[in-house]
Amino acid sequence: MIKMDLFSRIAHKYDNIVGAFNFEEIGRSLPLEKEDLLLDFGGGTGRAAEHLEAVVNGCIVLDRSYEMLKQAAKKSIQSHLVQGLGESLPFRKNSIKQIFVNDTLHHIKKQRESIEECYKVLIPKGKLIIREFDRRKFRVKILIFFEKILRFGSKFFSPKELQGLCHEIGFNTKFVPLTKSKYLVVSMK
Repeated sequence: MIKMDLFSRIAHKYDNIVGAFNFEEIGRSLPLEKEDLLLDFGGGTGRAAEHLEAVVNGCIVLDRSYEMLKQAAKKSIQSHLVQGLGESLPFRKNSIKQIFVNDTLHHIKKQRESIEECYKVLIPKGKLIIREFDRRKFRVKILIFFEKILRFGSKFFSPKELQGLCHEIGFNTKFVPLTKSKYLVVSMK
């Protein structure tokens, strides 16, 4: 059993704290395969899956926090909910075509290991789509400050750093700017 962390303690009010998933902001930029299943890695309360399951052929919401997944179960989503850790994904090698990591990577302690696991479970030509905050931007520096105060232990990347890490693991990567503070790194196995 995974111990209770801050996300488990705030799960019941998480969506109110972070706000709704803005599909309009990102939807056109997401290179999703509509006929395939999507793994929503670190999907928590299912706030992204609520929108994404309408544009793909099903979602699996994976999160380490059982309490976050309980919140997802309360929503009228059809996604499969799976509790697990990013560095040891509970899926077979070469079994998933697309993975979406939405504003989550900076919270993961074992970032490299988690990206390596994504590489392992993706099929050849499968996609890892990571949406993150650019640590170089002023707004994000404020977020980093508050996450330090809350002792989240977050580690943020610039787009170039994240592309470099994904490339080292074996991915071909592409940078997609979204807003002044958020970006996508789309990586193909």
